[in-house]
Amino acid sequence: MALFRYEALDAAGKTIRGTMDAGTPAEVRANLRDAGMHAKLLETAIASLPSGTTTKGSSAPATWRYLGGSRLDILASFSRHLAMLLKAGLPLAQAMSVLAGQVEDRRFKETVQDLAARVREGASLDEALAVHPRYFPELCVCVARAGAASGNLAQILGQLSSYYLRQKRLRDRVVSALTYPMLMSTIGMSVLIFLMAFVVPKVTAVLLEQKRALPWPTEVLLWTSAFIQEWWWAIIVAAGLALYSVSALLRTDRGRWGFDRLLLAFPVLGDLFRKQAVARWADTMSNLLSSGIPVAQALAVVRGAVGNRVLSDDVAKLEKAVTEGQDLSEAIKSSHAFPPSIGFVVGVGEESGELSHVLRDVADGYNEEVEVVSGRLTDLVNPVLIVFLGLVVGFIVAAILLPITDFSQVQ
Repeated sequence: MALFRYEALDAAGKTIRGTMDAGTPAEVRANLRDAGMHAKLLETAIASLPSGTTTKGSSAPATWRYLGGSRLDILASFSRHLAMLLKAGLPLAQAMSVLAGQVEDRRFKETVQDLAARVREGASLDEALAVHPRYFPELCVCVARAGAASGNLAQILGQLSSYYLRQKRLRDRVVSALTYPMLMSTIGMSVLIFLMAFVVPKVTAVLLEQKRALPWPTEVLLWTSAFIQEWWWAIIVAAGLALYSVSALLRTDRGRWGFDRLLLAFPVLGDLFRKQAVARWADTMSNLLSSGIPVAQALAVVRGAVGNRVLSDDVAKLEKAVTEGQDLSEAIKSSHAFPPSIGFVVGVGEESGELSHVLRDVADGYNEEVEVVSGRLTDLVNPVLIVFLGLVVGFIVAAILLPITDFSQVQ
């Protein structure tokens, strides 16, 4: 049985949305027809939480918006150590108790203690993990459920640990490519503001005492310096309001979608984020399929792992197409998010029955491309930043020296 999300029209033409447990999509459509409704949209959803469970702590899911580098390390370490304890022959409840005593992070320690208590009370591992979506995304829940059903929980948890380590390395490549330019920009702007607010006024005070005509670069410099000195509080308020507005906009679906679309439109940077998303998608799909999870259900889970709202919508279209009976390879070929070549490669995997291995190779290839593009981005941005800061500093120096040179010539 699987959980399906549906959107249907009732006899009055009103849109009804809900979920239904069924074995196949055809069974859901038949049940809706029996209820006098016509299905418009049908998606495979992850199984709901067991009855009687409640979410502890924050209910925000552990999607890629929340999985920072430290969180990925925690998930990789948790999966690896739990797999080692299970391979050593410890029962699941005892293994969870041992892990709870070894965790150093206070909040995660409380989470593992709660997991151990639930397992001792008879809950399965996937049921216990589903109660803590902030730490354990749908991927963990699905993999734990598949591992328990196949009897290979320890082996599958080991694969999950390797998966999170690969994702950590992928994330680190992108972050390192963006950190240095951002750091250079921040330091450069801070130095320029300091010069304009404190150094330039003292140096130019002597020039103003001469009461002579000043070159236009000096006039621009004096005006800018005076503006910063007089309106510094307004600049800070405006910057704060801008940051708050952008943050509030990004919390909306339309704002996040627009921002993600803008990211993909940037030259070089957009290519980097797209390749990162494709690598993440292929790696996550490979991990889910190798755990024995069906393609349609794996697509429902991987949608949150892409990390980009625009590309997530395209993955949702893949899920819908596969749910309606289309091959994954054909759905990918007609998608705008993925290169057509991936569709042909996936088709080979479907025919050979080695789809998970083929997707793993795709992920490895795109990981290498991410490394190349991130290096290219660093090589491109750093010289541009250096030249820009050099021009600004040169303008300030010229604006100060020009009137001094003119005065000395007159004298």
